[in-house]
Amino acid sequence: MIYFSFKEDVKIVVTDSTKIKEEYESLNNKINEDNQRMYPSVNLSEDNLFVKSNEEEIIKVLENESGIIVFGNSSDAYSRTIMPLIDEVSKNLDIDKIYYFDITSIRDTIDLNDLNEPIVKEQGSSGYYKLLELLDDELPTYYVTKNGEEIDTHEKRIEVPTVIATKNCKIEGIHFKTVENQKSGYDELSNEDKEKLKKELEELMKKTISNTCSTKEAC
Repeated sequence: MIYFSFKEDVKIVVTDSTKIKEEYESLNNKINEDNQRMYPSVNLSEDNLFVKSNEEEIIKVLENESGIIVFGNSSDAYSRTIMPLIDEVSKNLDIDKIYYFDITSIRDTIDLNDLNEPIVKEQGSSGYYKLLELLDDELPTYYVTKNGEEIDTHEKRIEVPTVIATKNCKIEGIHFKTVENQKSGYDELSNEDKEKLKKELEELMKKTISNTCSTKEAC
């Protein structure tokens, strides 16, 4: 007797959560060629709440909706420090998704000329400048370090990581970097600092709710 087996075509759906998990974890145990330091190790849950977004979607959330927004970059050490904590904290709250966007992909490049005057070496996208406009009141002045001196560019900049809570079209809170004690993203957080950061993220996330504004005029 001959048995035949038929292999059905199985379509594997790769979700945003999987893509972001793979993006961050792909750098585990690898060396950053810029500084010859090993990237901080990251482990995100399989069912993390991160959703890959673009500039248009982030602008829409800021102008018309409520939600949690994270600007990050997988090769940035501070982003690698905070992402697993955002993942952990969000699971314990009534949040259905977190909008994630790598802002460095559209950001401008600001440098200093020979007179230490700020110059834009590379323009950002129109969406980036719209985001700067929407977040202007929340963003600190951007400083460029040259020869050990911090020089005021008189410009604003969206750094990574930045976590934003917006509720009914109003920014309720914003968190930059990680904690003050972490002078480098390559330095491991103490248990005390980790718990402090988790608490700050929890308080920030609680400021947002799921309902949205139907029109901009309603905000």
